[in-house]
Amino acid sequence: MSNRKNAYTEVYTILQELNEEEYNKIPPEVVEAIKVNRSEEYEYFLEDELELKDQPMLPETKAILFNLFRDYLATPEQKAKIIRMQNEARQKNEMKKQQMYNTDIFANKPKESQTANNNETMQIVEYKESIFKRILNKIKSFFIKR
Repeated sequence: MSNRKNAYTEVYTILQELNEEEYNKIPPEVVEAIKVNRSEEYEYFLEDELELKDQPMLPETKAILFNLFRDYLATPEQKAKIIRMQNEARQKNEMKKQQMYNTDIFANKPKESQTANNNETMQIVEYKESIFKRILNKIKSFFIKR
């Protein structure tokens, strides 16, 4: 059985325990989607003596609950704080990836060639065919045309 379907079962069970005011903050179509996608065979029970954070649950369940809280149940201040924390975590993750994979391919290039180009003035050399080459090409063109 899929963890995702089991997670929806766990989420649905937890949502049934919310008070009516909090439950009504979640759009009915979201609750219906959770209900439709849950596993009918998997049974999940909440232990009365444990707080929600201490309940045994799948990581997917925690992720779904977190998103539901952020999107529907959190106060505007809590929501702003969560979004700020998520952005900081994403930035840290990107920094780790950059350090890990060293995506700057030009970082390890020696800087000598850049400074040499700055110090020396490059002159463009005009290409001129030698007289022998020009005569040879003229003869070839004469035979090719006829």
